[in-house]
Amino acid sequence: MKPLFSIIIPTLNEEDFLPRLLNDIKNQKENDYEVIIVDGFSIDNTKKVALDYKKSFFRIKVNNVSTQRNFGAKKANGKYLVFLDADVRIKKNFLKNIAKNINEKKGLIFIPYMIPEKGNEEYKPMLNLLNMLVEFSQNLSKKFSMGGSMVIETNLFRLIGGFNEKLRMSEDHEIIQRAHDWGVNPKFMKNVHITFCFRRMKKEGQLKSIYKNLLSVAHRLFVGEINKKIFDYEMGGQAYKGEKNKKKGMSYYIHEIDELYKRIKKELKY
Repeated sequence: MKPLFSIIIPTLNEEDFLPRLLNDIKNQKENDYEVIIVDGFSIDNTKKVALDYKKSFFRIKVNNVSTQRNFGAKKANGKYLVFLDADVRIKKNFLKNIAKNINEKKGLIFIPYMIPEKGNEEYKPMLNLLNMLVEFSQNLSKKFSMGGSMVIETNLFRLIGGFNEKLRMSEDHEIIQRAHDWGVNPKFMKNVHITFCFRRMKKEGQLKSIYKNLLSVAHRLFVGEINKKIFDYEMGGQAYKGEKNKKKGMSYYIHEIDELYKRIKKELKY
């Protein structure tokens, strides 16, 4: 019998973070699932971690998160695809509550709410705002998601062609946009939480991280989908090993934000 859920996790050098998520999955109250890990040729112990937990593990030569997710979807047997980033955390009732939402809301795409990890409660207002804005964006011409962690009915995912592998980033927003074009809008699960990891923000600094997010949002709103590099965005757990946070002076970011403002102003012909 096919499982209800296929949990798909793309990885790249995630030996430190992957065990936390796999432990969370192991402790789920809902057991009707399979786990598929698609690795982009990690050079650390990611493969050993996956095999120690006896999970399906595949390696592909392209460490592109969209390609990895699409590969996992091709191997999946579940009725619903649950995409999770390797650095997130989930609670014991995560899958059980998703199943409840599926039965009650009868949807094809579901987006969980993001909450901060323990010790980072100061970010809760920011995530609350982002959750609200993503939900509100479904009423606008440009749709957004809360990152790559989402639930999609398998047949729909395959019908619309999966994630766009040509995009440099924001592939999570784009698939929500494309699903809307097919007449499908996401359902929001306020009782299903994913614990968001702030490792990138801690490494880059809050201002730089916020600037990048603003730039990517502005690009989608006023230029189009991001199919070329607009700033450095390193993927993989290796980026967070043994390096001190790099800081640049405030004047650098003020200049960059001013340039962003000018670009937006030009696009709006304001």
